[in-house]
Amino acid sequence: MSENSKLKSGLDARFLGTWRLVSVDRAVEATGEALDVGVKSDGYISYQPDGHMSVVISRDEPGKPLGITCYAAKWSLDGDKVYHDIDIAQRPQWAGTRQVRHFTFHGDMLTLRPPVSMDVAHNVVTNRALHWRKVV
Repeated sequence: MSENSKLKSGLDARFLGTWRLVSVDRAVEATGEALDVGVKSDGYISYQPDGHMSVVISRDEPGKPLGITCYAAKWSLDGDKVYHDIDIAQRPQWAGTRQVRHFTFHGDMLTLRPPVSMDVAHNVVTNRALHWRKVV
C-alpha cells in the first residue's frame, strides 16, 4: 500500500515526507529591513499521511545560547494555510495552541510563512518565511 493511499482525507500529498530547513527570512514589516544577519538556522519538518507532524529548528545567533524550537502536532489544511495543532512542545505554553502558516510550493521547495507578528527581541512587527527543501 502506498503512502498516498493512506493519506487522511483533506490533506495534500505534496507535504508528505521530511524537509530540511534551507533558510529563514525575517524582516521589519514596515521597512523591509532584514533581521537576523549572521544567524544560522537549521532544522527538519516532517509531515505524515495520518495527519501528524513534527518540527525541530535550531537558531545559532552569535553571542547567544543555541535556541531550539520543537513540537509535535496534528496538521490540517484550509486553502493556502496549514494548521499545526500542537500536542507537545519544548515550550509548554504552546501545547494546545494552533500555529498557522501560509504555504507555497516551488519544485522541491516548501515555503511556510507565519502571520506577521511582534518581535519582542527587536520591538518591531516582523514578517518571516521559512524555506524547506524536500529530503525524503
